[in-house]
Amino acid sequence: MLENPFLVVAMFFWLSMVPIAVVSVFQIVKNRRVFVEKDLRRIHNDPSIIFQITTRSATKTPVVKRGIHSIINSARRIDFSNYQIVVVTDDPDDTITLDKEKCEVVLVRKDYRTDAIKKGRALQYAVEHRRLHGKNSSKYWVFHMDEESYVIPQTLLALLKFIREGKGVASEGPIFYPFKFESANRLTAIAESIRPFACYDCVSQMTHPPPLHMHGSNLLIRSDVEDTVGWNFGPLLAEDQMFGYKVYEKYGPGSMGWHGGILLEQPPLNLRDHFLQRRRWFLGTLQNLRKFPRWHRYKLMFKSVTLFLGFASAMASTALSINAYILPLFSISGIDVSMIGSAITSIPSNIPILSAINSMSQSAAGNAFVEFGTAAILLFTSLVWLSSYQLGLYLNLRYSRIGWAKRLLFHMQTMLLCPVIGIIETFPGFWATIEYFVKKQKEPEKMPVYDFYVINK
Repeated sequence: MLENPFLVVAMFFWLSMVPIAVVSVFQIVKNRRVFVEKDLRRIHNDPSIIFQITTRSATKTPVVKRGIHSIINSARRIDFSNYQIVVVTDDPDDTITLDKEKCEVVLVRKDYRTDAIKKGRALQYAVEHRRLHGKNSSKYWVFHMDEESYVIPQTLLALLKFIREGKGVASEGPIFYPFKFESANRLTAIAESIRPFACYDCVSQMTHPPPLHMHGSNLLIRSDVEDTVGWNFGPLLAEDQMFGYKVYEKYGPGSMGWHGGILLEQPPLNLRDHFLQRRRWFLGTLQNLRKFPRWHRYKLMFKSVTLFLGFASAMASTALSINAYILPLFSISGIDVSMIGSAITSIPSNIPILSAINSMSQSAAGNAFVEFGTAAILLFTSLVWLSSYQLGLYLNLRYSRIGWAKRLLFHMQTMLLCPVIGIIETFPGFWATIEYFVKKQKEPEKMPVYDFYVINK
């Protein structure tokens, strides 16, 4: 295996992901019991929860109504009534669209001015609106939802438990993506599998703050805390990441936690949405770097570098797959059925996992310890990589209405398409990093405000 220079270069990038693979396995083992809250009992000492859905337009985004109904139905099923639903919107037509829904529509005025942009601006307006109505006190909690967010009874029970136990003033839970799975582009739907897997790390981020990243949805925050911190951080693309750090900075290490309540959402519907969504996240993180203290900035830079290398690793896995599947066929000269059959039957032995196992056995027999160690590490990273998509896909489909036969088909497709999906998932971060530093060199004094792209729902 090490005699082939092409494979050596490919494996170098692939093996660069070993630290991430080790940490990922550790986080799953460590956080598996609290990832989804299961110890739930209905105890009637209910706090007041404001379910806030922030949207550009509920009129143009019908899934907002789906989220409203999920709150009402889930609350009814657990006999919870001390709640309010608030839709914060930029569209005046929503007052008519949501007229018959059991919710309050908070319309962000066009003349409202603040340093924040887009969603951050709307969130800040909602904070000031609650302040005017006396709801920014410790008696109220705000649960943030996106346009497509959907709650279930388990979500509400987990929120009530977290508030009841008083383990913090801000918390989050896992997000899964079962909705519109079949109508979305197959590649973007499967690529969303990595997000539930990565959410195991979110548990550690929230329970050992400050978090390096934080979801803007499935966020439970005490109302007075949100009022104090606010969302007026300037023209940022990752306002939720900045908000998480500011809560820690103001209220300390014990201020955050993990409520374990599930929120259901949907993947980007096409490749363009997927790319621009991920690009915005990475650009937002790079924008925020200079606003953090040095020690937090270094941790974020390390994480960003590993994500940047993720693209190189994805390309490496594709190179290994091409070497295993495609090149053997091109090595055939002329049309010889027996040679074609021989090449095809030799492909399984070239699959990275099987090749690594074969190399380990040969190296062990020949006392080639370097090759044995290299093959063992390659096998480990390959298994973690493949398993990450399989576990994430399982969690996403678990709450869908897709039958078991189709689920099995999706798992098989994911296994075969992993190299392509890896490139699709990591390329936006690779591109955003280059884009950011190129523009930074052109305008070192004033970084431009990048477009805040919102995907279609």
